[in-house]
Amino acid sequence: MTQETILIVGAGQAGGQAVQALRENGFGGRIVLVGDEPWRPYERPPLSKDVLLAPSDDDCFKGWMHEAQFYEACAVELRRGVVARLDTGRRVAILANGQELPYDKCLLATGGRARQIDQAPCGARIASLRTLDDAMRLRGLIAQSRAVAVIGGGFLGLEFAASASKRGLQVTVFEQGTRLLPRALPAMIAQKLRAKHEGEGVRIVLDSGALHIEEGETGVVVTGKDAGAAPFDFCVIAVGQVPNDDVARASGIETNNGIVVDRYCRTCAPHVYAAGDCANFPFGGTGQTLRLESWQNAQQQAIVAARNMLGESCAYRHPPWFWTDQYDWNIQMLGLLDAGIDRWIERPGADGKSMLIGLRGSVVVYALAINQGGELRAIRRLVEQAVLVDPEQLAGTSGKLREVERQAHE
Repeated sequence: MTQETILIVGAGQAGGQAVQALRENGFGGRIVLVGDEPWRPYERPPLSKDVLLAPSDDDCFKGWMHEAQFYEACAVELRRGVVARLDTGRRVAILANGQELPYDKCLLATGGRARQIDQAPCGARIASLRTLDDAMRLRGLIAQSRAVAVIGGGFLGLEFAASASKRGLQVTVFEQGTRLLPRALPAMIAQKLRAKHEGEGVRIVLDSGALHIEEGETGVVVTGKDAGAAPFDFCVIAVGQVPNDDVARASGIETNNGIVVDRYCRTCAPHVYAAGDCANFPFGGTGQTLRLESWQNAQQQAIVAARNMLGESCAYRHPPWFWTDQYDWNIQMLGLLDAGIDRWIERPGADGKSMLIGLRGSVVVYALAINQGGELRAIRRLVEQAVLVDPEQLAGTSGKLREVERQAHE
């Protein structure tokens, strides 16, 4: 019998997790993992925190998904290169250098790339943060600088701001919106987070409007509508991510803000799947589609895709879960903020801990925890299964959430 080949395009979080899931679920065929970075798969959350804060360049990164010997032990062919397109009829991947890789099934785990802005292309003193190489370059800029501008007040921009502030830099964050993170955080939490940053010495400029960014030999000048012209040693662009769907488009596979897949991670092309930051998938029963940029989504969706490539029929149903670490705060979010929330319940805790729960009727659809990740895990099933709860019991600060969750399932 001919050995079956599974090709994974993209050696990031989703690609690395898919390799592991394939072997753990009994696949004994050939696995080819193609990545365009000079590294084996790694996790990206440490890039904006641990890598930037490490006291020494030596061994400052510990975010490898697997030990180096894992790929040899699992008989994985780890290749460096760029896949230009798939010939889905012949089931062949064509690399940019013209080489062809045949496959029986293919997973597109191509992730995303940092969004750029036309008026500030990356240069010697204008940088983005998406890859390990980016993070190492920013370590060098931080070490020789005193002031930095961050363009974008999303999670990545704020995580970088917190790390740079801890390293002693004067940090200014420019955000075009009228508040921080309107699609991710309730207004009251966004205001608390802004106050936290400002208490640490970070300057937050909201409603910044269009910015003019000019790079010189010794620094960068940022000019805004109300901020005037301000000099900085360097500038970080953190204005979101663009899905890497070029391979899919070149292969005639449907794209729309990413690679369009069904609940089973299948694209419109036979034998081709997609998972992670690049995948746009159905969510819930309303016909809504999402493309999520998170560690959890890349991890769990890759596992579902791997199992389905092996013949199972697993629908991807995991509720969105995000987290961010800024200063001494760990903020975790479960569910979607824009889910028709009509009631908020706040459960304050000791030592600055707090939890905010959003309900639609008597169903928990969103929860946010500050330094209370364990409590968030206690109600995960309530969000996953849309279980009816007693809002008054949920609001009782003396009650344990695990007890609320248990009673709701009785």
